[in-house]
Amino acid sequence: MLNHTFLHLPGLGPSTERRLWAAGILTWDDFLNAPQPPLASVKVPLWRDELLASKERLDAADADWFASRLPPAEAWRLFYDFRDQLACVDIETDGTPQNEVTAVAFYDGINCARTYAHGKNLHDFVADITASKVLVTFNGRCFDAPILTSHLGARLPKAHIDLRNVLCGIGVKGGLKKCEERYGVDRGDLTGADGYLAVLLWREYARHGHPAVLETLLAYNAADVLALPVLLAHAINELVGKTPFAATHSLPIPAPGDNPHRPDADVLRRVWHERRPGGGWGR
Repeated sequence: MLNHTFLHLPGLGPSTERRLWAAGILTWDDFLNAPQPPLASVKVPLWRDELLASKERLDAADADWFASRLPPAEAWRLFYDFRDQLACVDIETDGTPQNEVTAVAFYDGINCARTYAHGKNLHDFVADITASKVLVTFNGRCFDAPILTSHLGARLPKAHIDLRNVLCGIGVKGGLKKCEERYGVDRGDLTGADGYLAVLLWREYARHGHPAVLETLLAYNAADVLALPVLLAHAINELVGKTPFAATHSLPIPAPGDNPHRPDADVLRRVWHERRPGGGWGR
C-alpha cells in the first residue's frame, strides 16, 4: 500500500491523493513517469524528489521513515510491506501513580504470544522487540510505549500503528474491549474482564505468590494482544475499501491467535468477588 500512498509527501493531503488516484496516478512510478502530473502545484518537483527517496527508503525497509511522515490515523498503510515484522504489544501495570510494569505480552500476528512478568523475565522483552519494524498497540502512543521506554529502557520501533487512532478514523470509538465486541472477538472465560482485574491479580500475586494467579494475569494480558490483528484487519478493510485498491488489498480476517496461558476459574471467581461483592465485573 505504501507504493500507492502519497499522503507522506510534504503538503499533500487526502483530497489531492484522491485526485491523483482518480487521474490514474496509482503508484509512485506513475507519478514519476508522468510528463506532467495532474496537479497545478509548485511542489511537484519536491514531490518527485521525495518519491525517489521513498523508493530508496522502502527498499531499505525503513518503516520509521514513512511513519514519521504519515498521520497517525494512516499508519495502517505500513502493514502490507511490514506484516512479517510486526510487534503487537500490550502491558499491565500495578495501578499506582508510578505505573510499574507487571506484565508485557508480545505477538507477531503469526506465532503464539510471548509473555513477560515482573520478577521473572520482564527484561527479556527489551531484547526480543529489537527485531520488529512496526509496533501495533491500542492506545499505546499515550500509555504502553512511553512506559516501556521510561521504565524498561526498551528501544521500540518508531513506526507505530496505534489502533485507537486508526479506529477513531473510521468512527469506531471506545476502549479495546468495546471494539472487540463490535467485531465479534470472543474472550471466553475472560469476557467482561478489564484492566482493573489485572491490577487486582497482580496485587494478589505480589502478596501470596500463587502461580495460578500469575497464570491468570498473563492469560488476560495475552488476550489483549491476540485481538489486535483481528481489529487491524477489520479497520484496514474498511479503509482500503474507500480506495481504488479494495480488490487487491482487502485482507482475510484472522482468528485470534492461541493464548499460551489459561485463566484459572477459581482465581477469577475469587478476584471477581473481591472486586464487586454483589457479583459481576462491571463495565
